[in-house]
Amino acid sequence: MMDQVAPQQPKRRGSAGRIAAVVLAVGFGLFVGRYVVPVNAPVGGPLLVAVTDEGQRQLVFPTFWEAWDALHQNYIGDLDDKDLFYGAVAGMVRATGDPYTVFSDPADSEQFQETLSGQFSGVGIEIGARDGLIRVIAPLAGSPAEQAGILAGDIIVSIDDEPITSDMTVDDVVQHIRGEQGTEVKLTIARQDGEEVVTKEFTLRRDTITIESVRSENLADNIALIELLTFNGDTEDQFAAIASKLAQQKPAGIILDVRNNPGGFLQTAVDIASHFLNPGTLVVSERGDTETEHLTKGNPNLRDIPLVILANQGSASASEIIAGALHEQKEAPVVGEKTFGKGSVQELIPLSDGSSVRVTVAKWFTPKGVSIDDKGIEPTVGVEDNRDTEEDEQLQKAVEEVKKITQ
Repeated sequence: MMDQVAPQQPKRRGSAGRIAAVVLAVGFGLFVGRYVVPVNAPVGGPLLVAVTDEGQRQLVFPTFWEAWDALHQNYIGDLDDKDLFYGAVAGMVRATGDPYTVFSDPADSEQFQETLSGQFSGVGIEIGARDGLIRVIAPLAGSPAEQAGILAGDIIVSIDDEPITSDMTVDDVVQHIRGEQGTEVKLTIARQDGEEVVTKEFTLRRDTITIESVRSENLADNIALIELLTFNGDTEDQFAAIASKLAQQKPAGIILDVRNNPGGFLQTAVDIASHFLNPGTLVVSERGDTETEHLTKGNPNLRDIPLVILANQGSASASEIIAGALHEQKEAPVVGEKTFGKGSVQELIPLSDGSSVRVTVAKWFTPKGVSIDDKGIEPTVGVEDNRDTEEDEQLQKAVEEVKKITQ
């Protein structure tokens, strides 16, 4: 999931003026600018700029159209013009080299919106790109992936025995994994096991995935555990109800668990931090063309209760924002493992045909100016969970840290 900002309407361009052009209809839109070459322009080169009578400039693509014609005149198989067009747009966006700046065709765009709504059909894993590999950020709680034993940090090697290639985006992989409820998909993963890397295969049955946002329970010694599973549109309402009850109950301490939380809406993270910090406190800085500071507001009804954060390598994006803010502004210990390091924000820009572009527009920095991107949040108390035991060693250490604060 991404840290979401308000969708931006596509910018309206002025008239292209009187310039000769050949227009190619492909059933769903128009290509404009085929072989438009200004007078006396040099021959060759992938890009040319034509100047209209009004002095405006229009970029034209002779090499693109030469390749288009070469395919149609020579390719032995069948060609779908729509696929060629969307593939060209996707390739242009992919050329940024940023794994989080992506183009989605109308079908993928609709699928992404389903994810943000909190319900979709799949196996329930959040994935991201790192070092050219597709990695599991976190399996979602109660999902087929979690029940099968897929873990944060696993590298997806193949889907249904089709290898993951270097030119595949995160969205490409998601598209292959998702499918109709009740169908199966085979995932092959690589996992670090001590000093060795082992390969495992999982055959998962797709199901309707409903993303649960918040869970809470009372632990021994009057300690409250709040599990933040994602930062969706309804998360703050659920969290606010729990916070109101805890403010009345006055527990000895709170453990805020963001392990395997892949992130979500930025504003939700700011709203939740507002329960712990005074109004007007800096949560995160967004640095792009300009710098924007996101501050707390509202009633800090959990401010005076001792707090410990639980995080691991599956904590990403908004989870890292809230962990960094509460550690630096409230001195809350962070127990567990170094987080994923997804510290960039993508703006969702809808396009006219139902497709969309997600563009990285800024990076996140903690209140003390530490970059989250690719670095993550380091734990103040490092603890690895022992997968060979049924005990939750990280939670046990978090309970110990709460007791230290309250002594």
